[in-house]
Amino acid sequence: MNHIVEVTQDALTQMLLNGFEAFVIKHGGKKRSGIEFHASLYGDVEINEDKGEYHNLIQFVSVDTSAKMASGSVESLSEAEDLKEQLAEQLGYYRLGNMHSHPYLMEEMPLDEVRKRGCLFSEGDEAYFLQELERYESEDAYLLELVLTIKQLDKQNTARDGRIDDSVIEFSVGNCKCFLRAQAFSKNDEGELVEEPTRLNCEYLEKFTYISADFGRVKAKPNRKRVLEYKPR
Repeated sequence: MNHIVEVTQDALTQMLLNGFEAFVIKHGGKKRSGIEFHASLYGDVEINEDKGEYHNLIQFVSVDTSAKMASGSVESLSEAEDLKEQLAEQLGYYRLGNMHSHPYLMEEMPLDEVRKRGCLFSEGDEAYFLQELERYESEDAYLLELVLTIKQLDKQNTARDGRIDDSVIEFSVGNCKCFLRAQAFSKNDEGELVEEPTRLNCEYLEKFTYISADFGRVKAKPNRKRVLEYKPR
């Protein structure tokens, strides 16, 4: 099946607010900024059997506040996800999938490498997705996953902003480069993870509306390379 994933401006706003909070603000006893967050995706889905197409409309996201967040991983609780899924259905929304973030501070990975591999799902991500798919008995079961990658730069660089391919859009928020990736996964008869054809659409990003916005700057605190702060313009 083909998968169309549409992200509304409201949902994108929630992704960015929560993603940058996890990226900039030092949480609890953590020694550094730049931790991953995890969230559930909610909205509606339409199935077009004639076209063999799922249209997922992401209307809002709900951050999993019970998740164990770290700089290189995030672990969500299925109990929390199931709770929110049941409540959301009674309010008229379907849980469409999950998302998490990949944070990179200034010195952690060059931008070109982030673009090539840092914004991809990791081997650990894919192993977890396969484990989740094994919970479903239906042969048509699939997972919808998004990853928001945030890379701190010295200054704003919008030169390569835009669509990288069908499932990835590159954009800038102040002096941070962001990559939003969507991917539907299924499992084949051999038990292997399969990437299904996926198209990410986001009108706000595709019209470059954000270019004129004044997002301020994310920078390291004095003598603290791994502890960030936000400076408005």
